[in-house]
Amino acid sequence: MIHSIKLILLASSALLVTACGSSSQEADSKPATSTESSVVETTVSVSFSFEEDEKELADLAKETDVQEGQSVLEALKDNYEVVEDGGLVSSIEGHEQVEKESKYWLYTVNDEQPTVGASDYILEEGDEVKWLLNAY
Repeated sequence: MIHSIKLILLASSALLVTACGSSSQEADSKPATSTESSVVETTVSVSFSFEEDEKELADLAKETDVQEGQSVLEALKDNYEVVEDGGLVSSIEGHEQVEKESKYWLYTVNDEQPTVGASDYILEEGDEVKWLLNAY
C-alpha cells in the first residue's frame, strides 16, 4: 500500500513538472512582440476659419490634419487656445463672447449650421469649419 502511494505521488509530481515545463516552453517559443503599437492613425484634412463682428479673422485661419473620428470641439482645442464649459465655447484665442451684447460663438460646417453641438459633430475629409462670433 505504501508502495502504491509513493508511486502515485511520484507520478503526480512528474505530471506537475511536465505541465509546468510545457507552459514555460510554450511561452519561450512564442515570437517576441513589440511593445509599440502598430495601429496606424488615420487623419482627415479640414480647414478652420473665424469671423468676429462679420469681419474675417484671417490670422487664425488654417488647414490642418486631424484624427479621423475627432469632433469639431476636439480638433478646435487641439489647434487653438479655447475656453469652454460643457461643450459651449466662450473664447477662442482670446476672442471672447459677450453675453450683454448677445454675442456668442457659433459654428458652421461647409456653410451649414449643424443640428448638434461641436462636441458631437464628427469631422470628415475636406470639411470647412467656420466659427462666428457675432451678435445674434
